[in-house]
Amino acid sequence: MTIRQCFFCRGLLAVILSAFLAPCHAHSGKARFHAVVDTDGAADDLRTLCMLLGNREVEVLAVTTSEGALLPDSAAVRVRALLDSFYHEGVPVGAGRAVNAPAPAWRAHSGTVDWGDAATATSGAGFPAASALIAETLGEEEEKVVFIALGALTNLYDVLRENPASGDRIDRIVWYNSRAEPLSGANFETDSVAARYVLASGVPVTVVSANPACPVVVTPALIDSVAAVPNVYARKIAATHRTPPLAKLVGERHLEAWDDLVAVYLFAPELFSIRELNGTVRACELSDKSAAAEAQTRLTAILRGKPDSESRVFYGFPVGGALYAADVVPIIDSAVARHGLSEWRAGVLTNELHGHLGIYATIGVKMGIRAREYFNIGVDDILVTTYAGHKPPVSCMNDGLQVGTGASVGHGLITVAEIDTPRPEARFTFKDKTIRLVLKPRYADRIRRDVKRGIELYGDLTEPYWQYVRALALRYWLDFDRHEIFDMYVGD
Repeated sequence: MTIRQCFFCRGLLAVILSAFLAPCHAHSGKARFHAVVDTDGAADDLRTLCMLLGNREVEVLAVTTSEGALLPDSAAVRVRALLDSFYHEGVPVGAGRAVNAPAPAWRAHSGTVDWGDAATATSGAGFPAASALIAETLGEEEEKVVFIALGALTNLYDVLRENPASGDRIDRIVWYNSRAEPLSGANFETDSVAARYVLASGVPVTVVSANPACPVVVTPALIDSVAAVPNVYARKIAATHRTPPLAKLVGERHLEAWDDLVAVYLFAPELFSIRELNGTVRACELSDKSAAAEAQTRLTAILRGKPDSESRVFYGFPVGGALYAADVVPIIDSAVARHGLSEWRAGVLTNELHGHLGIYATIGVKMGIRAREYFNIGVDDILVTTYAGHKPPVSCMNDGLQVGTGASVGHGLITVAEIDTPRPEARFTFKDKTIRLVLKPRYADRIRRDVKRGIELYGDLTEPYWQYVRALALRYWLDFDRHEIFDMYVGD
């Protein structure tokens, strides 16, 4: 046995043992929480949205804005910019109506927090009404919805006043407010009429509040812990809290986990003491200092997500070089850093399924991951129609599409269109919303030129040719950015 074989066997044994010894969290892979999130655009809302968007156990169906830290239209522009910066263009945003409440003291600095490139986001006039978007989402979603309220309850009030029966589609409302008994605090006072109506509506409500006796302070050390989480959501929180105006507030220990506690409550309700206020309304806060300390840990854990969020056999996914072929090892760290673990996982599994490192198989992976990213969904949730045909090399893309999206032949979620001229293109449909992704001509031309050169040098389908294709596939895997290589058409 060679040294490399020895390392491979030891590494593989470690992976297998870890799969058996790791906590057993068998699951369907579907989201636990199907959520509409309502925000007033405060900095703690940005943190909370990042946690919810980045965790595969939450499916954020829509985001709406209410008056508070910002006015609704202003908050909607920032939310749209945030979603677009994560390439979640398919998550809809609705702007609520203004209630003309007194502006809070923190509105000025809230307006300077960098949510994303607002210049590319839709203007306030271009957003649907929040109440209409909420009503539409409740009507179309198969599962009952968790309504996560991080600001005033104006938008939900408008929905329930218009159609009280829509409350039957809500599993529960989880609302952050400074105090539940007696009701007080900015989120209540911005629209007290709405709050009293919703709390009396009969829809189950959990009012989450910070415990003044054991605050969860947003410290530089906490931001450092967040920054160590290797995903774009954590990086966004870290970047905004290390630059003005939030950096100064973090340094002064002024910021606390306020609305963030809603996310902590969803994932770790055992940390909270709960009081039943009546048959449908309960109040909760962190139970003690030990719970507050654990809440800080949970904030980063939510951002990190479960290691098996996309796996059914592995607990996590191996990236150790000892488990990979020698020519793959040099790209592992760079590919994961550039494109994320989800794309790496799908790329590895696709090429094992495909039988060789394939160029179009890798294109299919990137296309499938990009489509899921657009809708911000997990695997097995999307319908795919591929135009790659049945004949290699273009049809090899179909293998990557299946693994990248979970839309497999066995699940009946992928269809190969019968067309005369196959092309690297696919249509993706999620909950009656459709996008079409097409490999840009310059990338398709580059692939054709490179493959043609390989045939000229080594002959067609010879062993040297396949080694050449393998090297090309590795180069494309690393170099091709899924956000750059496709043209996207929405609604096709």
